[in-house]
Amino acid sequence: MFEERRKPGCKIKLSGFTLVELLVVMSIISLLMSILLPALNQAREQGQRVVCGSNIRQLTLAWYMYAIENDDKLCSADTGWNRPGHNWVADGPVMPGNSIGGSEEAIKNGVLWSYAEVMDVYKCKTDRSELLRSYALSRAMNGKTCNCEHDNIKPFTNWSGILRPGEKLVFTDAISRMGWIDGSFCPIADISAEPPEWFIRDSRNITARHGDGCNLSFADIHCEYWKWRDTRTVELANWEIDPSDASDDNADLERMVQLLKGLGY
Repeated sequence: MFEERRKPGCKIKLSGFTLVELLVVMSIISLLMSILLPALNQAREQGQRVVCGSNIRQLTLAWYMYAIENDDKLCSADTGWNRPGHNWVADGPVMPGNSIGGSEEAIKNGVLWSYAEVMDVYKCKTDRSELLRSYALSRAMNGKTCNCEHDNIKPFTNWSGILRPGEKLVFTDAISRMGWIDGSFCPIADISAEPPEWFIRDSRNITARHGDGCNLSFADIHCEYWKWRDTRTVELANWEIDPSDASDDNADLERMVQLLKGLGY
């Protein structure tokens, strides 16, 4: 490593690395990076998951406060214009000419805005889409009462009437391939069917953006992280397979059915 060069009247000692030594150092650095990067990525994802869970909890608290201040009545889980002053957000239907859907105005026109007046609360940091909103409200929580989608859910309309609140879904991660997440959340074709079957749309789907899982909140205000147990559920969340191909003997589907059951169950 060391080399001496003699000059008249002086002695200079020069140092440097050989090519072999440089290659060894580079190999060690590469090895360390390969070990540390997955751990760093996992830590980053866990941090984003925690932030997302905090967002859902704040929205659930806003949902609960609305009920407390409105004679126990739940806000509408729908996102349309059909019930002004009741919908939690007001995007309107996915249709040509709708300039409000997917905008800040749609969120601010919702009845929960006065309880959660921060746009970041409505957006998951892991959501890489251009959507301003990453969450949907369960149809069992005062969603559609007309059964026009034939899901047979009989929604709760009052907070005090919710059966087993620690087991009933309120907010969840959701995704859309359209301009916004349309409507209340119900990825089940028929809640009373045996066996049940998944049901998704381009404008509304489950997600697996948190380590092949999602965040959920419940009517008793607690939140949970659910990692999907069936790989087909993850594929469905990414629109890679059809609902019929992901439904047979799917433990995630069975769990979701229990979360979405409303009155009468």
